[in-house]
Amino acid sequence: MRQRFLVAAALLAALCPCSRLLAAGSELIPETTANRHGLTRPWFTQVELDGGRGRICDIVLEGGVLYAQTDTAMLHAIDAETGKTLWAKQIGRPRHPSLTPGANRDLLGIINGSRLYVVNRYNGDLLYETEINGAPGAGPALSAKRAYVPTVTGLVIAYRLQPLVDPMQELGKTKKDLTPEEKAKLDEERRQNIRLRQESIPPMSCQSFGRTLVQPLVTRENSGEEYVAWPTDRGFLNIGRIDRLAEDAISLKYRLETAAPIVCRPAYLPPDPKVTGDSGLIFVGSRDGFLHAIQEKTGESLWRFSTGEPIAQSPAVIDTRVYVCTQLGGMYCLEAKTGKDLWWSPNIVQFVSASKGRVYAADQIGRILVLNAENGSRLDTIAAENVPIKLSNSDTDRLYLANDKGLIHCLHEVEQVEPLPHGQDRKQAAETEEKPAVAQKKIETGEAKEKPAKKERAAPKEKKERVAPIPKEKKERPLKKAKAGKKGADGKAADGGGADQGANPFMQGGGADGGAFGAPAGGKAKGGKAKGNQNQADGNPFP
Repeated sequence: MRQRFLVAAALLAALCPCSRLLAAGSELIPETTANRHGLTRPWFTQVELDGGRGRICDIVLEGGVLYAQTDTAMLHAIDAETGKTLWAKQIGRPRHPSLTPGANRDLLGIINGSRLYVVNRYNGDLLYETEINGAPGAGPALSAKRAYVPTVTGLVIAYRLQPLVDPMQELGKTKKDLTPEEKAKLDEERRQNIRLRQESIPPMSCQSFGRTLVQPLVTRENSGEEYVAWPTDRGFLNIGRIDRLAEDAISLKYRLETAAPIVCRPAYLPPDPKVTGDSGLIFVGSRDGFLHAIQEKTGESLWRFSTGEPIAQSPAVIDTRVYVCTQLGGMYCLEAKTGKDLWWSPNIVQFVSASKGRVYAADQIGRILVLNAENGSRLDTIAAENVPIKLSNSDTDRLYLANDKGLIHCLHEVEQVEPLPHGQDRKQAAETEEKPAVAQKKIETGEAKEKPAKKERAAPKEKKERVAPIPKEKKERPLKKAKAGKKGADGKAADGGGADQGANPFMQGGGADGGAFGAPAGGKAKGGKAKGNQNQADGNPFP
């Protein structure tokens, strides 16, 4: 009897490692399984972490690189096409919580505890570090010149990031006629040697109504201005603007009010470069079940669509279509410009990726559903219940799956060897908008001098009328000595006193009907209207 017990114990001990291997293998989709669904698995990798303590908490895709962040403040940069680990560094303290990273073309921003860290996106070198003036509510958003940090009090703080420029390049003494190899070499040197100025520049801030618990979104950037959007738990979507020439404050350009909290990050569709004067579109979903489309330039509500269920996932913008999932299960495909309902598929809670003819989404139990991009009909189902992390990729057609223990792998369609970028022309035009603006400014300098000269010659009478009273006042002042000077000083004080008293510090341009934080939703805002209750694309199930 005792021998049987020992044999059973030995068999159980031998089977335990096998069961662990099977459990680990179930979290990795095999190549044979992927091939049955028309997919291939080009790579998989294991992030180095302590399996007993560390876990993957966030994965971000930016510029062809995956950034995997653990709950022990480790950040891993992985090539999204090869799976090669580019660098891995600890950013912050392991015992402090780290929030979702934010990235731009060259930089990566991380909040660990109550400190903001900005590192080089290509090698992980620490470039900037500062203490945050408040308790952060979500991860940062980065523009080319600033890091926006939301706080739990509703205050959004903008920290100045000023890259150092090569003196030879600034003076225009660099070599112009370069071969492609020389350009690639110079670009690689620039990436590896990015530096930021360390001067202490006071940050700018903007107060909003409610708590900002969602990561902001930088939408538009050019040489003259930049826009940032952030929602609050009181149902407001705020759009702030910074004048890059003045750089004195974040002005609240307009805001949209919804009937329920906004718990997901907005999405952005850049303007079409082929259409002159086209405006970018901002999409935001609320827990009242409405998806709103807002024109970036004017703040006007272009349309809103009722899903009938709370929206807790960020909408995904793929070319001219918007995919939005509801919390109870169901994904809508809408036309971006009109809000037209193209199709709906049930039991879907997350958008995963999209190719030319297919849309990949996750259902309520974790399976990956393959849908027809034209009509939303279900084509296939991939078992992925044991893979808890599925990245919502609106940049390319790749599927990135991971578990919390650091096992990451990539899937794509067999015939799609190279990644398929979405909205490449719009994004490239938005990225290069600042450079042509600077060049155009230099070209138009002569034109700007000539245009006022033509206007002055065409209207000489107006100049004489304006200039005539000025010398009379100058001639009369010295004759009246001190008494005349006192009267003139009193007169000026009487004319200008109290003009700005009672002005709303959060209004831009002194709007008369502004609320406590800018133009109220449904009312007039500077540059347009933010009417959130018009142009409904479907019926409103809520009062």
